[in-house]
Amino acid sequence: MTSVKEHCCGADLFFDRKTAEKQYRHYLKNGPSRVTAKIIQQLTRQTIEGKSLLDVGGGIGALQWWFLQRGGSKTISIDASSGYLRQAEEHAAKNGWETKTHFILGDYTEVYSQVDRPDYITLDKVVCCYPEFKEILEISCQQARTYVALSYPIDGMISRIISWFGTLFIRFKNNSFRPYVHSVNQIRQVFEQQGYKRVSHALAFPWHIEIYRRVEDI
Repeated sequence: MTSVKEHCCGADLFFDRKTAEKQYRHYLKNGPSRVTAKIIQQLTRQTIEGKSLLDVGGGIGALQWWFLQRGGSKTISIDASSGYLRQAEEHAAKNGWETKTHFILGDYTEVYSQVDRPDYITLDKVVCCYPEFKEILEISCQQARTYVALSYPIDGMISRIISWFGTLFIRFKNNSFRPYVHSVNQIRQVFEQQGYKRVSHALAFPWHIEIYRRVEDI
């Protein structure tokens, strides 16, 4: 079984600078991806002005740029991909957001304590990239002051077939990174156990997009 360290190293190689530049060009031309746009659509219903965001696996930063444009006070990106972080840092510098952004390279479960607790935590297509999904969700629930938003694949045969082909392709490239399809019920149970209630849900096949809020804040 692939260790977390090997997995993160594989992620850094798989999500390289060339891939980041390609996605960045697509973002500049077409805006956020379909799934990210769904997360943004749901977050628009919440209060963003003056709030902080921790974007786990933030990639090129599409969620972060939207958050700042809506009046967010600061954003933090923690990512295992050095190529994506560099691309995001360059975009932040071009837009004069250096004082409002912070970028950390590493495994989220190891470096999360380096930053203050944010109001929002987003995990866009992160759960499917992480072997220990319960740990990453529990940490997110404990660290977020109010909201956790995420996208993750539906479970069942179709998703497992897609994941199998993805794994086969990555193995062909001799990379230790692996995609994962976790139980939807188990994912939702983590939020319930951590004192969160789902306040929004959408489906962009094959992805669930959901927002959870601390019950004490409702």
